Amino acid sequence: MYELGPAAFTLERAAARAGVSAATLIKRFGSKKELFLALNRRWVASIAPELAAACAGKDSPLARLRAAALCGFDDLDSPANTANQLATLALDLQDEQMRELLAAGWRIALGHLTELASEAIAAGELAGDLSAEQIARVLHAAAEGIRLTWCVLPEGSLVARAESDIDAILRSWAAQR
Repeated sequence: MYELGPAAFTLERAAARAGVSAATLIKRFGSKKELFLALNRRWVASIAPELAAACAGKDSPLARLRAAALCGFDDLDSPANTANQLATLALDLQDEQMRELLAAGWRIALGHLTELASEAIAAGELAGDLSAEQIARVLHAAAEGIRLTWCVLPEGSLVARAESDIDAILRSWAAQR
């Protein structure tokens, strides 16, 4: 999907990529939409483990918050892949079931960011009057906006841009020690 985009995606191409026949995919999923729903369910199930892996080994709540905010950028450091991901997002927004799965995934990410922001506040690493929930929403919105902006204006590396922008936000909230 990220290689070709949703417009060029077919069950035949997906079957060839999976090493099975298109009939096998149709028998298993019934339709392209059902395959997309299965892929979205798999994505939702992968979010918490990916966030946990991104945060593993980070020595402070703020470092874990940063890692979670940057999770998922590494595999998109190509304008074409990012454009195809965003085109897929457009499909998700047009279908109620897919939009519900998108919302479920984003709730998981926001919940994780909120927990980490709360830990960073409690540890005295973040100052100011923002709540953990607001910090999570701003970081999540910034990450999504960075993807969209870079897709349209792909200057330099997406990963480097995301790191720079998320770090600038976190520095502005960091407690003066």
